[in-house]
Amino acid sequence: MLERYHNKLLDFMNMKTSLAYKLLSLTLGAIFFLVILPFSFFVVGTQINLYLGFKFPKFLEILITVTTIPFGLFFLLWATYTQWQIGKGTPAPNAPTQRLIIVGPYSLCRNPIEFGAIFYYLGIGTLFGNLTIGFTCGTMGFIFGTLYHKLVEERELALRFGQDYISYKHKVPFILPCIWRSNRSDYDT
Repeated sequence: MLERYHNKLLDFMNMKTSLAYKLLSLTLGAIFFLVILPFSFFVVGTQINLYLGFKFPKFLEILITVTTIPFGLFFLLWATYTQWQIGKGTPAPNAPTQRLIIVGPYSLCRNPIEFGAIFYYLGIGTLFGNLTIGFTCGTMGFIFGTLYHKLVEERELALRFGQDYISYKHKVPFILPCIWRSNRSDYDT
């Protein structure tokens, strides 16, 4: 089944897409990943919260909300902008980038969109619920994002970009940005 999905992704990569198609893909992806998916995580988090019933200080929940949502959105927008400008594509699998991106947020980690989404989900869950729900949302974002990247996206990128991606994968961390890495200059050009 994954093989068929990879082949479909490769077909999309070779397909010429219009600006309208890319914008529609970007809009639908934003609705799914910024509204529908966190709402689904929120529902699960609410059930977990009913079972656990932890209470956290309100000031801590406010602090987490006002820091994680903007931080997460910053990474999401920076990575999306970089894909649009440099990669000539979108984060959506049906309108992918046309070239491997190794600059900007992608010089810090291979999955800056997932990194930003985890913080965004943590903040949104905390804002509309509480910290237990926020942690549940962030954790679910990490689990599902990591499964997708490890089982699908990494193989697809290796098929599309070959040795360039494999070399990049060995030098740049998966999700936790490495700002002070000595070999970072290899990817700043």
